[in-house]
Amino acid sequence: MIELIVGTVPENPPIRLLSMPLASCLYVFGIVLFTLDGMHHLRLPSPYRISSIPANTVPLAPIYFIVEDVVSVDGCGEVQYRRSLKGRYDASPVFRKMMESLSLFWWIGTLHCAVITTILVFCLDSKDAAFVCGWTVPFVWAGVWAGLTMLYVRRMLRIERETWGKLDGEGKITTSD
Repeated sequence: MIELIVGTVPENPPIRLLSMPLASCLYVFGIVLFTLDGMHHLRLPSPYRISSIPANTVPLAPIYFIVEDVVSVDGCGEVQYRRSLKGRYDASPVFRKMMESLSLFWWIGTLHCAVITTILVFCLDSKDAAFVCGWTVPFVWAGVWAGLTMLYVRRMLRIERETWGKLDGEGKITTSD
């Protein structure tokens, strides 16, 4: 918002600044995902509550929180969905692996898209081209990432369905029936 407010005040607005809001959002989102993913892998407890996970608890894979909040709040899943999702996360090694992989996929992609968009905005000779790139590249990237995410989730859920009940106590698939 600050970029848009500051950028629209002058009579001749700084087009490159007005090209950056989406990249700035991606930087924030990517850094949050990166930080939570680091805390998750390093087993560092969060000093504050994150979604339904209490303070002083090691965060789950960060994509978990996005799924939990979007479905619980926007999808009207409410507390029941939160409990069901946590139960599935705890019970299914395949589901946990999927959430961890998606977290890595999204924070790396988010930060790469932010950097590429920033480079395009400030290195293209044409301010008009910079503006177009600043407002289209993140949307195109998000569409591609969402499509790849759907393909990966379908694949992992199929694997989970096929291997459910064939897992030992450590989450490894057993070969003997």
